[in-house]
Amino acid sequence: MTSIGSSTNTNSTSKSSLSAKTGIGGLVSGMDIDSLVEQMTSTSRLKITKQQQNLQRLEWKQASYRSVTTKLKEFQSKYLDVLSSTNFRSTSFFNTTKAASSSDAVTVTSTGSATAGTITIDSITQLATSQTVKSHDTVSKTLTGSIAVSDLVDSLQAGDTFSLTLDGKVKTITLDSAFVNDVQLAEGTFEAKLQGLIDTAFGQAGLINVDAAGADNLGALTFNAAAGSKLTINTVGDANTTLARMGFTSGQSNKINTSNAISDLSLSTTPASSGTFKINGTTFTYKSTDSLASIIEKINSSSTAAVTLSYSSITDKFTLTADSSGAGENAKIEDVSGGLMTALGFTDAPEDNKPGQNAILSVNGQAITRSSNTFEVDGAKITLKSAPSGPVTISMTEDATSLTDTIKKFVEDYNSMVDYINGLVSEESDSDYQPLTDEQKADMSETEIAAWEKKAKAGLLRGDSLLRSISSKFQSTVTGLSVNGFSLYSMGISSAGYADNGKLKIDESKLKTALETKGDQIRELFTSEKGLGNALNGIITDATKTSGVKGKRGTLVDLAGVDNTSSSTENSIYEQIKKANKNIKTLKTRLEDEETRLWNKFTAMETAINNLNSQSSILSSYTSS
Repeated sequence: MTSIGSSTNTNSTSKSSLSAKTGIGGLVSGMDIDSLVEQMTSTSRLKITKQQQNLQRLEWKQASYRSVTTKLKEFQSKYLDVLSSTNFRSTSFFNTTKAASSSDAVTVTSTGSATAGTITIDSITQLATSQTVKSHDTVSKTLTGSIAVSDLVDSLQAGDTFSLTLDGKVKTITLDSAFVNDVQLAEGTFEAKLQGLIDTAFGQAGLINVDAAGADNLGALTFNAAAGSKLTINTVGDANTTLARMGFTSGQSNKINTSNAISDLSLSTTPASSGTFKINGTTFTYKSTDSLASIIEKINSSSTAAVTLSYSSITDKFTLTADSSGAGENAKIEDVSGGLMTALGFTDAPEDNKPGQNAILSVNGQAITRSSNTFEVDGAKITLKSAPSGPVTISMTEDATSLTDTIKKFVEDYNSMVDYINGLVSEESDSDYQPLTDEQKADMSETEIAAWEKKAKAGLLRGDSLLRSISSKFQSTVTGLSVNGFSLYSMGISSAGYADNGKLKIDESKLKTALETKGDQIRELFTSEKGLGNALNGIITDATKTSGVKGKRGTLVDLAGVDNTSSSTENSIYEQIKKANKNIKTLKTRLEDEETRLWNKFTAMETAINNLNSQSSILSSYTSS
C-alpha cells in the first residue's frame, strides 16, 4: 500500500488488479476468467497485503520513536543547554541575589557567590585605561605627480579632463583651449589658473590647494586637501592619457587604502618587499603582495599579541591599543626587519606612547587599585564608568522567588514529556483496525481514513522496553537523586503518585520557603557534577545523540533515526523497511508469474473449446446435408 507520512517506502503499491491478463477472457467458454484467476491467487495477494500492512506499521513506529526523540531534545534544549537562558545546569541561573547601584557612574551585576548586603564606593580617583601607541606622523604620501610642472604644461592639450573626489564629492576639471593657450604662453601661471578652476568647481576656495613640489619632486604638481579630508584623482571616461601626461595614476590619493597590497600603498616611507615584526613577543611576517587589511586582521585576531590595530583616514595615523587595561607595557612593538611598522609611523618617540593606568578607588573605606574597570567585590561584579560626584552605594538583595515560575514551568514540561512517553507505552491496541489497502481507502472519505488510521496506530509501542527504560530512568532520577542530603522533595517537589506514573507535583508553600532559605542547596542540587541537571541531560543524550557512527549514537536514534541526519538511513527500523520492500517486490513478481501461468492454461482451454465447437459445426453441416 502507499506509504503514509514516510519517504522510506519505495515500492508498496497494492496488488489487487490482474497484471498478467493475456488470454481470450472467457469469450468461448463464457466463464469469468478474471474472477477465477483472482480467486485462485487470493493466497498470494493476502501475503502481499500482510507485508504492506507490516511495512506501514514499521513506518508508523519509526515516526512515533522520532516524535519521542523530538520531545526529549526540546526539553533538553530549553532546560539543559548551555545556550539557554533557563539552563538548570548553570550556577548563574540560580543566582537569586539582585544588585543595584545608586549612580550611573558605576554599574553592577551579581555573581553566583553574591550575598545580601551593601558595598560603598567612597570615591574614584582614576579609571583604568589601556596603553596606546600612535603613529608619530601622518603615514600617506602627498597627492603629488611625477612630472615637473614645466614639462607638464608643454604637454597639455585642449580638452584634457580629470576628476577630483573630495570626501565623496566628485567634480570634473576640464582644461579648455583658452586655459591651455594661456598657461603655455605665460610661464608660471599654471598653478594659479588651475587653482581657480578647482575653486570654481567646488564653489569654495581653500578646500583644495594647488602647489608645485620642491626639488625632491622636481617641481611636480601637488594637490593639498584640508586636514582630515580625503582627496582622490581619477580619469574621466576614456581620457587615460591626461593623467599620464600630468604624472598621476587614476585612483591616486592623499590617504592610503588598507585594502590595497602593501606594494600598492602610497606610504611616505616604503617598506621592504617582505619582513618580520613582533607585537608583545608574537611574531608576524608579511609580503608585499599581502593587503594591509589582512595584516591588520592577523594582528587583531591574535590572542597572544592581545592588541587592536586601527587606521583613521581623518588623522592619517595608526593606533595600537592593548586589549588589557592597567599599568605595564602591554603594547610593545619590535620592527625586526622590512620596516613595515616604521612605515606605519611607529617609532620610539615617547610622546606617541601613552601608558595604561590602573583604576584607583576607595571601597568601604579601603583604598584599592585594579588593572581593569571591571572587577568583583564580595560577589558583586562592578564596572566603573566615570568618576561620581559622591559616594556610590551598591545594594545586594535576595530575590529567590523570581525562580518560582521557571521551576513550576520546568516541572510542567517534565510532566508533559514523561506523560507522552508513558502514554505510548500504555496505549491499548485494537486488532480490528489494520492498515488500510488502497482499495479500502478509495471507498472512504479523508475524515474516515484519518479516524481509522488513528485507531490503527494506537498501541504500536505498547509495552515497548526501550521507552519503559527511559521513563524508568527519569523517575528514579527525579525521586531518588540527592546532593548532600538535599533532593527535589526537600524543596517541595515530589512524585504525583503511582497512578500518575512518574509525574511530579509541587507543594508551592514548601517551594517558596526553600527558595527563600535554601538557595545554595537548590543550586547545588541542579548544577553540581553529579546533580540533577547533568543526570537528566545524560539520560536524554544517551537516547537522542546523533553524532558518531551507527551503534555509538543514542538508543532511540540507532533504532529509528532522525530526519536530516545520516541516521535517517542508518537505523534498525530502516533496515526492516528495506527488507519489507524487498519481500513485497519478490511476492509481486511471484504473483505475476502465477497469474501468467493460470492465464496460459485458461487460454489453452478456450482454444480447445473453440476448436471442438468448430469441428462440431462441420459435422453438423454434413449430417444436415
